[in-house]
Amino acid sequence: MNFSELIPFSGGSRLASFSPSGFYLAEAAQFRANVRDSKSLELLQSFACADQITDLAWSPDSLFLMCVMRKRALVQVWSLEHPDWACKIDEGVAGLVAACWAPDSRRVLTTADFNLRVTVWSLTDKTVAYLKHPKACSKYIAFSSDGCLLALAERRGLKDCVSVFNCGGDTGWQLVAHFDAGTEDLDGLAWSPDATALACWDGCLRSRVAIFSPTGTQLHTFSAYPLERGLGTKCVEWSPSSQFLAVGCYDGSLRLLNNITWEPLAEMRGQTCVEPPPSSSASSSGIVAYREIESPSGLPRYEASSPGDPPIPIPVVKPDPSKPNPKVGIGAVHFSPCSRYVAFREDSQPGALWLWELNRLKPSALLLHRNPVRSFAWDPSAFNPPRLAIVTGTPCVYMWSTAGCLAAQVPLMDRCGAFVITNVSWHPDGDALLLTSDADACVCFLESGGAAGQAG
Repeated sequence: MNFSELIPFSGGSRLASFSPSGFYLAEAAQFRANVRDSKSLELLQSFACADQITDLAWSPDSLFLMCVMRKRALVQVWSLEHPDWACKIDEGVAGLVAACWAPDSRRVLTTADFNLRVTVWSLTDKTVAYLKHPKACSKYIAFSSDGCLLALAERRGLKDCVSVFNCGGDTGWQLVAHFDAGTEDLDGLAWSPDATALACWDGCLRSRVAIFSPTGTQLHTFSAYPLERGLGTKCVEWSPSSQFLAVGCYDGSLRLLNNITWEPLAEMRGQTCVEPPPSSSASSSGIVAYREIESPSGLPRYEASSPGDPPIPIPVVKPDPSKPNPKVGIGAVHFSPCSRYVAFREDSQPGALWLWELNRLKPSALLLHRNPVRSFAWDPSAFNPPRLAIVTGTPCVYMWSTAGCLAAQVPLMDRCGAFVITNVSWHPDGDALLLTSDADACVCFLESGGAAGQAG
């Protein structure tokens, strides 16, 4: 691993990212958006905005950079091919809570305050279209992977519903389906990667997921347990192959639905104590646990469990019942690009990261850290073996692969002392990591075939 110098920026995972093409790295520093070469980190362009940037987003074709300034309800779009060209979108008194790109990279969607409307702005012909009644929830807009369909969560007449628009042609955004969402309090929706199914789920009070076809035909409704028992759905994620739908609930279980019958294939749950593997053979059914320890030199490293070791207890943090949003349940789940593995974090076990192998439907590994897991991400490259990068709010980056685990300390200091990493993301080619703190960013360049290495 080779680490770049620290790059000062405004902080936050939404203000620094690689371009989808992998050629550029963008970061926002107060009023300026800087574009760098992703390999050399040489500054290529610097754009001055009208106010402090709160969000930064690349167009899908990597030719445009969008800067969002929510305080002034303003969006500015810059072109990398034509630096003299610029676009300004002003929502005015309507306010601005979010903005995103359409898949064609030539239209921008903005959402007004209080989710009054979604406005579609064309960068080519300057036309404007309005999508009414968007619901204020965590994921109210979802584009299909082919860019042809947009699903919009709506609230009309005290009922949740979904509108599906055709956005792939030049004739405007045409409504192709409108149907009841099958939920009581719709919290989000997501297309399957093959665009054949749309999942809609309830929030924290109901454990219900409704699955529809693109035309609005209801394929299935899944409830993890009776609606009156316990809290509801916390996170939902499709596998890249579209074969599985992971539903994480507040009861601490991750249920894996199949795309044939839409019934659960497995119920994954974090344990409070893990037995070591009974043998060292590859066919062993035990879980290999990697515990973070401090080496004699003071640097962190992983220690793998071995046959004959005593059971390994997993620290559990009990939630405070007097505070809202309890730290319980499945807080994050991510599939590997090959859909062979799924990694998830149970929020009452903040330092533990569970990995399941889907062809066996059994746990494959457990990563135990001394600090809560803040962010984790899979290597997106299809040419590399499955690799998982993890950060825990410390100056260290951790990696897992089928070959083992490793931990590395970033030898850099920021203005406040140690470089505390709060978010990690991959370069599209899988040869670098973008590590960010609250004030700085750093690029970790991986050697060819590296970071897959052995435990230690």
